[in-house]
Amino acid sequence: MNLILTGILAFAAWTSAVELDTVYTWKYLDYVWPNDSSKEDAISAGQYNASTTIPADLQPIGDYVFVSIPRKANNPASLVKVSNETGDGGPLLEPYPSWDWHTSDDCSGITSVSRLATDDCDRLWIVDSGKIGTEQVCDAQIIVFDPETDEVLLREEIPSTLAHHSTNTSRGRLEIQAVKTEGDSCENVTVLIGDPEGYGVVVYNGDNMWRVENDVIFSPNLTQATASQVPQVETDNYGVSNIDIMPPSFVEEIYVTLNPLLSNDYFAVRLSELMVEDGDLTWYKSNYTSGTNVVVSRVMTKSGVLIDGHAYWPNCSCWNDRYPTSVPEGQNVTWTNITGNPYETYTIGTKIREGPDGETDFSDEEYWQLTSLQTIFNLRSVDVDVVNFAISYGNVGYLIDGTVCDLLDPQSYNRTIEDTYMFEFDG
Repeated sequence: MNLILTGILAFAAWTSAVELDTVYTWKYLDYVWPNDSSKEDAISAGQYNASTTIPADLQPIGDYVFVSIPRKANNPASLVKVSNETGDGGPLLEPYPSWDWHTSDDCSGITSVSRLATDDCDRLWIVDSGKIGTEQVCDAQIIVFDPETDEVLLREEIPSTLAHHSTNTSRGRLEIQAVKTEGDSCENVTVLIGDPEGYGVVVYNGDNMWRVENDVIFSPNLTQATASQVPQVETDNYGVSNIDIMPPSFVEEIYVTLNPLLSNDYFAVRLSELMVEDGDLTWYKSNYTSGTNVVVSRVMTKSGVLIDGHAYWPNCSCWNDRYPTSVPEGQNVTWTNITGNPYETYTIGTKIREGPDGETDFSDEEYWQLTSLQTIFNLRSVDVDVVNFAISYGNVGYLIDGTVCDLLDPQSYNRTIEDTYMFEFDG
């Protein structure tokens, strides 16, 4: 099974151009500053440099669009929402929930956020890695906000023993990957937190948390093709990422799927096994590998459509999990030619906004993407005179209409993981 969906160009079905609506563009990122002098003070102190302030992810919730800006270099605020004000670089960003959260020096605020997530109750979930560059300046933590009131609903410190590799404690940078909630008030939670630098996954069930490690499955496996697309990459900093909790339409049981960011390998494990601390895990690996375009970000709709964003590629690929992926040779996978954003080089963030009342019909779901001319793998200064970043969206039903990702002939849900061409792996 090839859910990475990038190594089968010869068999992929091209669609006609599908145009996304571009809602925001930036030449550079700038903020809604507290007063007239604060921006100049931040520049003078080396706390703000427009050419090295690079976004990593987005999350639309209600009327808001949140953006994360990890502090791999220093920047004033790592979690923001797009404001109604506009500057010379584009829409100004409002530090969330306030400037005070990003200016404290006692670890009472937010240090650095990479990925964003939401749940069925429209709560915003973040993991603050606590790192600036390579320095661990604060403990990592989980924080959950109510975007309507800015209230902190949960704040849970992550022990250092879980935030770093068990034998190499210098390695570790946590980022939220997947949130699954159940109950009328979303009181039952499953949170999966990736550690691409420390080759691990932290699991949180609302009461306890634990760490799962595997230096084979969670490590990058850079191929010649991926190396040519992401030159000068510190490859060992980009392990496990792109973690998805698959919907019930995938197979009879609920599985978690994942792949290292710069790897062609793709793995799966039962969610029920992952939710047992120190439990025995049976890993499955796809018998297909991708070959050409690096998948930087991936999102699974609740209706069962997987959409991938790529490096150096202005298109996305998709797959409907109700179909087997290799019958024959990947013909259930398609590339969708997206022309709604002419600026992208990297699709670095992808999200799905569900329809009213959590509808799971893909005709009611929206696909959102954050694209960038700047690689997320290396921090280089951007040219602030051109458009570098953009946020676009489109209806999922429109995006896949007429493609092999459309649900034309539903297959049986009574499949095992082996029926999807994933097989037990001893790594």
